[in-house]
Amino acid sequence: MTEEDRIRARALFQACGQTDELHDEAQIDFFTAMTGPVPGFVAACAAAMARHAEDQGVPPEIADRAVRQLFLSAGEIMAEGPPPQAHVQEMIDYAGTTAKGLTTLRDNGFAERLAEGLVAATQASRDIY
Repeated sequence: MTEEDRIRARALFQACGQTDELHDEAQIDFFTAMTGPVPGFVAACAAAMARHAEDQGVPPEIADRAVRQLFLSAGEIMAEGPPPQAHVQEMIDYAGTTAKGLTTLRDNGFAERLAEGLVAATQASRDIY
C-alpha cells in the first residue's frame, strides 16, 4: 500500500467515524467480527435486557424505550470517559445495586461467553475468503 493509498483509505473510512490502521490480517478478521455488525453484540445485550424487563411485567414499549435510552447514555458516557473496564470497576467499588449485578455477570462467565461469540464471528469472517 502506498502512502497515497493509505490517505485515500483513511479519508474514506473516517467518513464513517474514527479509524485505526491494523497490519495483521488476523486482527482485521477480528475487527470485522467485532465492529462489522455495528450494533450486533450491543443489540444482543440490549435485547436480553428488554426481554427480561418484559418478563418482569414491564410493557414492551417501555422496556424498549428504557433500554434504548440506557445504551444511548452509556455510549455517550463511554465515548469520552474512562476505559470501559475502569468504569466497571468504579461501579463495583461503589458497591451499590449495580455492583451485585456486575459481579454476578463476571462470576458466571459473561466475559468468556462473549469471547466465545467473538471467536465464532472471527472464524466466520475468515471462512468468507
